[in-house]
Amino acid sequence: MLDASNPLVILKITCAVCSTVAIATTVHRLFIRRGRYWADDAWALVSMFALFLQIAAVFMHLPNPTVLSRSTRIAAYYLMAVTFYIIIWTARLSILFSMIRVDPSETRRRRLFCIAALFILVLAILIAQLFWVCEPELGWRDTRSPQCTLNKQVAISQLVSDVIADLILILAPLKLLAGLEDKCLRLRLMVIFSTCIVTTIVSLVHAAYILTFGEAKVVISAIVEDCVSLIVCNIPVVVTAAIRIREESQHSAAQKGQLTRRQLTPTGKSRRYGLTT
Repeated sequence: MLDASNPLVILKITCAVCSTVAIATTVHRLFIRRGRYWADDAWALVSMFALFLQIAAVFMHLPNPTVLSRSTRIAAYYLMAVTFYIIIWTARLSILFSMIRVDPSETRRRRLFCIAALFILVLAILIAQLFWVCEPELGWRDTRSPQCTLNKQVAISQLVSDVIADLILILAPLKLLAGLEDKCLRLRLMVIFSTCIVTTIVSLVHAAYILTFGEAKVVISAIVEDCVSLIVCNIPVVVTAAIRIREESQHSAAQKGQLTRRQLTPTGKSRRYGLTT
């Protein structure tokens, strides 16, 4: 029977539930985009593959971490930590390339490509920071479930980079959306792209746990942040497709209504009465 008070059990339940939703939204996104795949879909796919690796690292501890060798437990931690960054930043790259795909302005597209290169550089720096902070520490490797004690340097770096990146993703499409004549469509798209703020909120919680040495809570909040990031990167595609389907169904219903009204013309009325008698 599962012990609900065991942090490892809570970690695995959180990972299973959140990852299922994130993977389902990604698969649905790829189904919607079939035959029209572009770089944004490729980045979402990379993020999902990284999530699979993270799930494998989390569940390597079942049922008891001590059955694994010391080096395997350390490798599992590093795999979870590295994939944490990969999932988040590739999800952001997916959102960024979604903007590049739909933006007709060559100037804005070039700027967004430069921002994408900057995102990749930040990802590399954050991964490198993980190793230069954790490698000098020795005690954490010998614990039952190894977890490097991340310091304020890591928390501040994560928080600053997350806030700036999400702010860029919120502000970047504003000029594109400002050119839309349909105010309702412009408002809907602004709300869709503004969902990046959810990732920022979760990253604040994660950074708070790092600063307060939350131990297992640090890993749990990291997994939630990963899954939320992947879900958010799929929202523009999934929601836009849902809106399009709704509008097409409304248009179809309107056409049927027009046909019905035509049948109520004098010519159509006589035909209708002929059918009913």
